[in-house]
Amino acid sequence: MASSRATGVWISTDTADVVRWSAESTQRHRVESDVEGRHRSTGHAPTQHHAQSDGHRDEHLRSYLEQITRLLPPDEDLLLIGDGEVVVHLGEQVREEDTVQGRHRRVEVVHSGPITEAQLVAKIREFAGHPPTRRAPR
Repeated sequence: MASSRATGVWISTDTADVVRWSAESTQRHRVESDVEGRHRSTGHAPTQHHAQSDGHRDEHLRSYLEQITRLLPPDEDLLLIGDGEVVVHLGEQVREEDTVQGRHRRVEVVHSGPITEAQLVAKIREFAGHPPTRRAPR
């Protein structure tokens, strides 16, 4: 079923691009993150220092995801695209809030590497049932 509007998010631990699309307009927001990169295991046993830094990172991640969810309209279907686990966490948080609020909407999570803003808008349009018109080369 085609929708007259939808919102898409491309997210990484560095930034999130939130795009609200409708046939009449497109609105864009960028959210910068202060989430530290995840420390990869070096084979050494975990220490108290690692636990603190992971807790600090987790708190920054929660805050970052909350910033993004505040930008998401509660009545629009959502297309969440991103790399790594952050897109999965965002999807879980949105679905959890929707359940608590009694909202019913389509929330789709897609894993992808970086994409351009034009590619994001095209994916949102397709998700909403309004794929961009293709023009034949001249």
